[in-house]
Amino acid sequence: MEVAATPLEQRLARLVVKNEVGLGGLASADQALAFALVWRVLPAGTTHSEPGINAQLKAALSGAAAWLDVDHVELRRWLVDSGWLWRDGWGREYRRVEPEGLTAEQGELAAALQALDAEAWVAGQRRRHQAAREQRRRLHAHGGQAA
Repeated sequence: MEVAATPLEQRLARLVVKNEVGLGGLASADQALAFALVWRVLPAGTTHSEPGINAQLKAALSGAAAWLDVDHVELRRWLVDSGWLWRDGWGREYRRVEPEGLTAEQGELAAALQALDAEAWVAGQRRRHQAAREQRRRLHAHGGQAA
């Protein structure tokens, strides 16, 4: 069982176990971490049409980014505006910005998440969190005694 080990993974783990998190309500550092996670699951070196990137973002929002309360269109805008996603001037082509095109801060986050199987890692964090909640619930139902 994989456990969040680095401080960055611990911070990310605290985010991904939540539900319906609005991007606008996050601190800028946590926003950047959320964007980095979505960036991580987007395919590198591929140009997408608008429907294509929408499909990729919908997949992310049903997987690694399921904890976010945002639709794919809003998420696409956030990613473009923050520099994680490149868009041509007409909105017809989209690409994940390559690591060398990211800011220094973004590059550090991208590098830290590079080896992470984001989909599996997030699913594992959410399962462990849910299991711990269920255990606390059972203990509470039995007066703090193990059942």
